Amino acid sequence: MKKTFALLLAVVMVFSLVLTGCDNSGKGDTNTTNAPDASNIADEMTICVGPYPDTIDPALNSAVDGATYVIHAFAGLVGYEQAEDGSLKLVPDCAKAFPEAVATEDGKVSYTYELKDGLKWSDGSDLTAADFVWAWNRAVSPTTAADYGYMFDVIDGYDKASAGEGELNVTASEDGKSLTIVLANDVPYFNELLAFPTYMPVKKDVVDGNEAWAIDAKTYIGNGPYKVTEFTQGQMVMEKNEYYHNADAVMTKKIVWPFNEDDSSLYANFQNGSYLFIDSVPNDQIDSIKAQYPEEYKVTGQLGTYYVSFNVNDKALGDFTQEEQVSIRKALGLLLERNYICSDIGKADQQPANTFVPMGLTDADGVTEFRATANGGNGYFSVSADDYEANCNEAIALLKAVAESSGKFTVAEDGTVSGFPSLTYITNEGTAHEQLATYMQGEYAKYGIEMKIEVQEWNTFLNTRKSGDYTFARNGWLADYNDPISFLDMWLTESGNNDCQFGKDAHGEYAGYSYDGKDGLTWAESYDVIIAKIKASKDPAERFELMHQAEDILMSTGAICPIYYYTDQFMCDDSIEGSFVSPLGYKYFMYSYVAK
Repeated sequence: MKKTFALLLAVVMVFSLVLTGCDNSGKGDTNTTNAPDASNIADEMTICVGPYPDTIDPALNSAVDGATYVIHAFAGLVGYEQAEDGSLKLVPDCAKAFPEAVATEDGKVSYTYELKDGLKWSDGSDLTAADFVWAWNRAVSPTTAADYGYMFDVIDGYDKASAGEGELNVTASEDGKSLTIVLANDVPYFNELLAFPTYMPVKKDVVDGNEAWAIDAKTYIGNGPYKVTEFTQGQMVMEKNEYYHNADAVMTKKIVWPFNEDDSSLYANFQNGSYLFIDSVPNDQIDSIKAQYPEEYKVTGQLGTYYVSFNVNDKALGDFTQEEQVSIRKALGLLLERNYICSDIGKADQQPANTFVPMGLTDADGVTEFRATANGGNGYFSVSADDYEANCNEAIALLKAVAESSGKFTVAEDGTVSGFPSLTYITNEGTAHEQLATYMQGEYAKYGIEMKIEVQEWNTFLNTRKSGDYTFARNGWLADYNDPISFLDMWLTESGNNDCQFGKDAHGEYAGYSYDGKDGLTWAESYDVIIAKIKASKDPAERFELMHQAEDILMSTGAICPIYYYTDQFMCDDSIEGSFVSPLGYKYFMYSYVAK
């Protein structure tokens, strides 16, 4: 199914997540009725979605490429399918059906999911509801230290479980055929959480006490459509899992996943037919690729924001007060011309961003975009090309004010800065990322600001950001589920995805925030409290108002510098039938095939 970005975006904006398929059939569901006989289907496909992953442990992964591997090897209570109209459809996976919420006497909400009969792990052993209980408690345990541990905070008992003092209020029936989950209050996106990789089960007897289980094909035991049979530094091989409950719908016997992050190499392998799918292309060749491969090159809508993140505890700016650092960060963000970045660097229909929560997510009314009402409807700065000069003038004014208050550098009348500390920007490999870094370097140099560029290998890059060992960095975030909170709760003090280090170390002592009529609050006393109230609220209008307040605080730091709203660009050979990608960034090949 082929859809234009405009159509995709229009539908995404009204909360119907739309996908684009690589197939030529005009159908996008997982019904294989019209598929050719198995003898006429190629035994394998070679699909490249990224470099060697940082991790493919469902509890520890926080990258989109890693999630794509996980969803092929594991299955949760809930999954996704592509419907006939191209929409992303939540469907029961390991569960038989979606249960109704039941109010408990103490005001909480209970869900009981009945598991499908005969569920098994890929080694043939039985899978029961107790496996979900163990996996979820492992994911929230402080010993595991999972980046996404906070995603379980909607479940009753999370506070004690995450502190290592108890367990989640999740119980398996004695026969192992049902799972009862108690939530502190009903959550509108709970089934979407259950489809998220972190909520997928892992097998206790191969995982417990074995930190290397997820890098060894022998111990990478899953319950999904495929099983891992080879895992090296160069590639991963998955073969059809005969024990998967929906194995009859899995058409291709083997998927080979080569690890590659070199755009030129990816494109060359696609051209020569070695790779049937690549998840990125050389940015400097996009125009010629569009002309040469009008059907295979695809751009789809995504729910995500490409941004620059600053480390609020960075030593390079440590000689300045917190207030001065905020002004510096905001100034550096205002000096970037987002329209130029989208048109001349991105070249894939990206839209200039002036909010962190992206386009496509709606407000409380389910129609108006959340970003359209951010900061009183104005966004957090102008992204109009006509206002770029005004943005630059505002940036210079901010820098002049810091120069005067700190006495650590000077700003001339023409805006040229002298004595400003050199800053290092880190990015991972990729022509688009590196071109953006070079553009930023050139723009800052016009004002006398030196920016060094450090390009890091993917896994090193992820962990450098996570540890806070950087000044500012290339960053991006795609929705984990269809609610603005998935862009806001990641910045909780203890979140493993809190790359800016909000509320940590020196920033944890900074009392410069306001909330609920109180000033002089720390990050934990303001932002963390708001997020907790959002998750406890039963009133949709209150939830969304609080989420706007949370984004206001987040953007007031200057540490989040939105660049553009993502689109997903990739190349898919027209021989592939039945695959699809989602606006959440995942690629689905479990029901796809290539006819001989």
